[in-house]
Amino acid sequence: MGLDILIREATLDDIPEILRHRRGMYEDMDYTETQSLATMVATSEQYLSQALANRSFRVWFALAGGGAVVISPWPSHPYDLECRRATILNLYVYPEFRRQGIARRLMQTMIEWCTNQGFAAVSLHASTDGRHLYETLGFKPTNEMRFPLKPSP
Repeated sequence: MGLDILIREATLDDIPEILRHRRGMYEDMDYTETQSLATMVATSEQYLSQALANRSFRVWFALAGGGAVVISPWPSHPYDLECRRATILNLYVYPEFRRQGIARRLMQTMIEWCTNQGFAAVSLHASTDGRHLYETLGFKPTNEMRFPLKPSP
């Protein structure tokens, strides 16, 4: 490997790059409806401006990729007395930089940050391509279920 991976936390100035990652992530998962992707970018830009400022959305960059943790208010559980939860989103590395350890280092950085913040667990939704990485880091399937209220595009 031998690649020295420098990771830094994102700022408001990084919103355009965060949006490129988000769109690229969905395109890699075969979402190709151009108007839906453009609308997602526009609405996500509004969200990111607020969430990065109030620190409920944290993003880390490394070379040509990034990943985020969203912190959501959530009622506590007997096994987790924090009234918040952490979810990893937007893990994305540009295709020409994949298979060099960047995604793994980003994940390790986000997991370490969540641990240091006192979260009992961190969740994510795995793409088919990402599942192996998450499993090697110790992520386990959960009992989450979903009921669609709107049709998927």
